[in-house]
Amino acid sequence: MKPSVLITGARAPVALHWARLFNAAGWRVVAADSLKAPLSRFSQMVDCFEHLPAPKTQPIAFAHRMAKIVEFHQISLILPTCEEVFHLAAAAQGKAWGDKLYAPPLDDLLTLHDKGRFNTLVAQTAPAFAPEFHRLESRAAREAVRGKDWVFKPCFSRFGTDTLICPDDTQRSAIEPTVEVPWIAQRYLPGEELCCSALVRDGQVLALQAYRPVVRLRGGTGAGIAFEAADENRHWAIEPLVRAIAQTLTITGQLSFDFRQDAAGRYRVLECNPRSTSGFHFFGPQRGLVEAVVAGRETRFRASAGLLMGERLPTVLVGGMRALGKAWRLRSLSHWPNDRLSLLDQARAFAELLRIARAHRCSIETASTLDLSWNSQKNG
Repeated sequence: MKPSVLITGARAPVALHWARLFNAAGWRVVAADSLKAPLSRFSQMVDCFEHLPAPKTQPIAFAHRMAKIVEFHQISLILPTCEEVFHLAAAAQGKAWGDKLYAPPLDDLLTLHDKGRFNTLVAQTAPAFAPEFHRLESRAAREAVRGKDWVFKPCFSRFGTDTLICPDDTQRSAIEPTVEVPWIAQRYLPGEELCCSALVRDGQVLALQAYRPVVRLRGGTGAGIAFEAADENRHWAIEPLVRAIAQTLTITGQLSFDFRQDAAGRYRVLECNPRSTSGFHFFGPQRGLVEAVVAGRETRFRASAGLLMGERLPTVLVGGMRALGKAWRLRSLSHWPNDRLSLLDQARAFAELLRIARAHRCSIETASTLDLSWNSQKNG
């Protein structure tokens, strides 16, 4: 009998990639999401899709449903991919299925997710990677940040939403940080941006891929939609930070980091996302990613420098003519042998997000996490 994996956050392209990798490794794949038409639902690599209550607004129903799914499908492993990881960690505390969750405990997740707490952790454990920063919990703290070369963002945010880069006085005055809704001010760094995705187990780094977003939404400040694998020198430059955080917290799960170079060319870490991100797309079915999760086996795989991942049409639509050359060299995120998602399936997934965005008068990015985002230390 095949072992069964439950992959949550089925809306994410990286969830679809994980489903394909586990299917190729001989697992039965169950996908779950609180959206009704997430991308992974239409994959031939997914054996069953389960609809979940929205964890942010129905946490008790969400926890009960998770327990039933785990029991019914005899789930051996739960792999989160989006911010439902926080709700899963909260729901799993004291539950029999908690040891199946591939994620750190809730408090460690929040230490990494809260940009203020994370920057404090970096300053204590890996100061060479720490940018200058201030945690803001009042207007007075905001006013104490002098000069113009600062980046302001909520401590709980994602996709660069609400981020203000070198804001003017009017923009600054609109920031209202409180203890319940803290912000962070980080010194503006002018250099190259770099991201990485990592798997860790008991504090040991088992897989690591560094990459650069080459096309972003919102004029270059939003979520990345096309990515380029970084060269080995950049891997080595950021790996000490990844190892320091993993070892300090002695955690198991998925870690993703955003870096930027300072004026001297040194990488400083900006924030951590303790979930799946796009670096995992570079791992094919023979690259040891599933074995790293399941057996704690390290993979030394690094994607060839310059390899591009993304989708051609969105890249051209967002990036314009300047992205055209890159678009034709992209390796598609949605194509897979015997599992090519149709345009209709992709349109159904996008249409659901579009309906949510219109109903709540928000961006597609915000709509994609509206039902599962976690925005405080205590609850979602």
